[in-house]
Amino acid sequence: MLKLLRKKKVTKRIFYCLAIIIIPAFVIWGSASVLDEAKTSKYAGIIFGKKISRDDFQAALTGWKIQVKIQLGESADQAIQSYFNPIEAAWSRLILLHEVRSRKIKIQDSEVINAITQMPMFQRNGRFDEQTYKAFLQYFLNLPGRTFEEVMRQNLALGEVFKQITASVTVTDPEIKEEYLNQNEETRIQYVSFNADKEKDKINVSEEEIKNFYEKSREQFRVPPQINVLYVHAEFKEDASQQDKEALTKKIEGIYSDAQKRDFEKAALKANVEIKETGLFRLVDPIPTLGWLPDLSTLLFDLSQGSISKVVMLKRGVYLFKIKEKKQAYIPDFKEAKEKVKEALVLEKAKTECLKKAEKFLLKVKTENLSFENAAKELEVQVKETPLFSREAYIPEIGLAQPLKDAAFKLGSNEASDKTITLEQGFYCIKNIETKKVVEETFLKEKDEFAKQLLEQKRNKFFNDFFENLKKRAGLISYVDDAKTR
Repeated sequence: MLKLLRKKKVTKRIFYCLAIIIIPAFVIWGSASVLDEAKTSKYAGIIFGKKISRDDFQAALTGWKIQVKIQLGESADQAIQSYFNPIEAAWSRLILLHEVRSRKIKIQDSEVINAITQMPMFQRNGRFDEQTYKAFLQYFLNLPGRTFEEVMRQNLALGEVFKQITASVTVTDPEIKEEYLNQNEETRIQYVSFNADKEKDKINVSEEEIKNFYEKSREQFRVPPQINVLYVHAEFKEDASQQDKEALTKKIEGIYSDAQKRDFEKAALKANVEIKETGLFRLVDPIPTLGWLPDLSTLLFDLSQGSISKVVMLKRGVYLFKIKEKKQAYIPDFKEAKEKVKEALVLEKAKTECLKKAEKFLLKVKTENLSFENAAKELEVQVKETPLFSREAYIPEIGLAQPLKDAAFKLGSNEASDKTITLEQGFYCIKNIETKKVVEETFLKEKDEFAKQLLEQKRNKFFNDFFENLKKRAGLISYVDDAKTR
């Protein structure tokens, strides 16, 4: 297929940038993401009521990896390992390819040739270079040209889906101006903060107050479900070969098989493998001794007490788990909850005191006409200043603090806010120092380029919303685990 491309140079001098769709980074935090080769089912899963073969799934996975390599080059492999969930990305590609077929989108050979020959990575002296292309296939992708070309055909089809879905998306002049102001107008403020954590040491509470608070707020102290897990593992050395890994995997698989006939502990003892115990942890917690592995936590919480997991492969090694204890959610009695009740009560009282001080500070500024500095001096608090920040910026020592930014941009020159601003960390009183307005001439100069960027963002959001609905309609049932199982 596409013999012309592999036998003949095409000389068009056009800078080409293919809008390859990579589904937004399915970020994972430490979970494994390797295709389950156990083949417990001949199908990888089901989408739109149709069974997907493992070969088709593997092809989608390969296609996605090629996309990443085209966009990220030599850093692709590291990015795939660290930031993406290839399993989910492959399913996303399959779902979008279903949409390609539903829309009867066809990409001609000439379009594929045109796309590839215009890619900058294959250009030498303004021309498509056949040797560079062959080297890319052989040494970087290690794939035949036919496979790469079919992936490119799919990419072009996915790009066409994107165009069709987002064709109606536009931006108006008022939208452009408003968003430009949001991103470029800046302000700077003075502020005084009243932080509840700093106030807690001054708060004393009696035993009776703690008991009363507990009785009124029992539900607040409900302990969510927890599990305690036993596990055995074989850890991979940093320089472990594939043969070493396979040998360790077989060892843990042997324990799994033996545990089906006798209990978990005896099977581990027979294999001379140490059993470790996590202790109780919640679904939202890092797994003790193992770390933050959300996919694994979900897998373990779905198991019943006393049951044994399948063999789980993580990057660090091979694991087998047994649920030693499952503890249902409960409201602890006062004795067990006392320290947490006390802490919550102290924090609540500290917040009340902070709010009183913030309101007192504002009263001095507004009614006594004191400067921020003098009012702060009387209340023995510190006045701080921010650097210039935009509506979307992170403010040093404060954070994103959207309520504070919203209030700040409403203030006139040297005007103080007449209300305290509540953030998670405490209460703030603010005063405008200066607002750097957007220069109309600058806006008009940058308007066209900014409008292109804004339109692209708006289209991406529109398409992502479409794709979220498409995923729901797909009704995905996956037999491929994010944590590799056997």
